[in-house]
Amino acid sequence: MEIKHQKILIIGTLGSGKTTVAQQLAQDTGFPYASIDNCRIRYGDGTIEGEERAWEHFLAICRTSTPGILEFCGMGPHVEEVRDDFLCSTIPVSIIWLVLPPGTCIARASERQKKIPSPFPWAPVGFSVPIIHDGIEFAWDSIWSREPHFHATRQEFPKTASVDEMYSAIRKICLL
Repeated sequence: MEIKHQKILIIGTLGSGKTTVAQQLAQDTGFPYASIDNCRIRYGDGTIEGEERAWEHFLAICRTSTPGILEFCGMGPHVEEVRDDFLCSTIPVSIIWLVLPPGTCIARASERQKKIPSPFPWAPVGFSVPIIHDGIEFAWDSIWSREPHFHATRQEFPKTASVDEMYSAIRKICLL
């Protein structure tokens, strides 16, 4: 069954599988893929100005009326802008929060080799994962799950969930 034209935002903390699931979904649907990390790599340079450029490009993608698979953590200073730009896009929007046990996310994120330009120093992964999770929880309760124009799903997985199991569950959500 084909996934209807929509924007699908995958959110979650470091190591939750956002990029893997989003890229696979983009490949299978043919929808364009965008992430704030890719915008940081392409348009950022580790300065505050570079971070602003990266967010300008990501937000512009959120505003377009074309379908797409997008991902960022789902919290932080730009969350309301992302929501507002999705609403301006005038097409259906699904928000899917990937929730895994913190230990799983910490282990995965600790193995990551990719360097993302950022003007701000990152805290250790073991500290960042639970803090980001709490920030997403707040944004979920105050923004994502409250927007009546969005189909918002919090999808929890056990620590043993494979990428294939996660992708299968996410694909089913996108068909609703």
